[in-house]
Amino acid sequence: MPHDLPTNYAQFTTRDFVLDESFRRWVLQPDEATMSFWHTYMLRYPAQQAYIDEAATLLLHLRTNYDDLTEASYERIWTLLEQAHTTYFATPSATPVRALDSRRAWPNWLTGWRVAASTVGLLGVFTTGWYWREQQHKHVAHTNFGETTTVALPDGSTVQLNGNSTLTYRDDWADGQAREVWLEGEGFFTVTKKTMAAQEQADLPLNAIPLNAVPVKFTTHTPGLDVQVLGTQFNVNTRRGQTDVTLVEGKVKLIRPDNAQAKVLEMRPGQVATARPGIEAVALQKEDPQPRTAWTQQQYIFEKTPLRDIAQQLSDAQGLTLVFGDDALADRRFTGNLSSENLETLLTTLAATFDLTVERDSNTVYLRKSK
Repeated sequence: MPHDLPTNYAQFTTRDFVLDESFRRWVLQPDEATMSFWHTYMLRYPAQQAYIDEAATLLLHLRTNYDDLTEASYERIWTLLEQAHTTYFATPSATPVRALDSRRAWPNWLTGWRVAASTVGLLGVFTTGWYWREQQHKHVAHTNFGETTTVALPDGSTVQLNGNSTLTYRDDWADGQAREVWLEGEGFFTVTKKTMAAQEQADLPLNAIPLNAVPVKFTTHTPGLDVQVLGTQFNVNTRRGQTDVTLVEGKVKLIRPDNAQAKVLEMRPGQVATARPGIEAVALQKEDPQPRTAWTQQQYIFEKTPLRDIAQQLSDAQGLTLVFGDDALADRRFTGNLSSENLETLLTTLAATFDLTVERDSNTVYLRKSK
C-alpha cells in the first residue's frame, strides 16, 4: 500500500488530499498499488467523495501549462481555484494575490505545481480524462441493515450482498482483463470462469478449453485480504478489520495486500480462512460452510454458538443491538435454525430457550433472566 492510514484520515479536507503524496500519485500517475489503496479508501469513507473529487480537479487543472491557457479557460480555472483557496486554504498570514501581466498571479500554495513544458499540459488533459472515466465507470452497490441484494457483474459473475455491506467495481471489464471488486461487509460470490483466448467457452469444463487459453483472475479486495480466484463459489465476511473467507467450491488464493513478502495461501472447499488485525499469519481450518452461508437463504444456522456471537451477527447485518444482563448469559450457547427475515420470532425463540425476558427499545434489545 502507498502508506498507512493516518489516524485523522477520515477528517481529510480538499487541502489535505492535495498535499498528500499518495493521493497526488493516484490522480497524476496512477499505478496498481495506488488505485487499490484509494478505491479501498473511498469504499471505507464515502462521505469524503466530494473532497476527493475537488482535490483531483485542482491537481488536474494545475497540470495544464499556465502560459498555454486561453483567457476563457484561465478565468474558469481561476474561479475554481480561488473558491477552493478561500474555503480551504486561507490563513491569517496568507500573501495577498497581486496582478501579473494583466492576470492574477498564482498564489504561493500553487507555485509548486506549475509546469513549464507543454507536454505536461497534454499529460494533464490525458489524466483529467482518465480520472473522470474512472468515476463514470465506477459502480457502488450498498445494502441497508436487514437488506440483501444480488449484484450482476460485467463478466456474468454474481455477488449476493448481506445487510450493511458495500461492493465497488467497474462496469467496463474488457475480455481478458483482470477482474477486481472491493468489498466492505459480507458477500457470497459465484465467479464465472473466463479465459483470454476463449471467452465464449468460459462456461465449458476446464478440460474443454483450448490449451492456449489463459484463465483470467478475479480478485476481491478487502482491508485484510485479497481473495484471488479463477471460477468458484465462496463467502467473504469483512467486519471490524477481520476477514473470514469460506470456500464452497473451486480453489482460492489468499494474499496479504499490505505485505508483498507474505506467503500466498491456497484454500480448498470446506475450509475457512481468518485474517485478524495485527496478526500476520492467516488461520486456516476445516469447517462446514453451511452455517456461514445460510444467510444467502434468509436463514441463520447456529451450532453451539455463544449468544454474544449471535448478537454480533445481528448487529452486523441487521443493525440490532443485544444487551445481556450479565456476561454469563452472553456466554450461553444456542443450537438451531432460525429465519433471518423475522427477528421477532428469533428473539422469542432465544427467550423461550434460556428463560429470558425481552425488552426492546427501537433497535436495542435487552435480554435478562426471568425472575
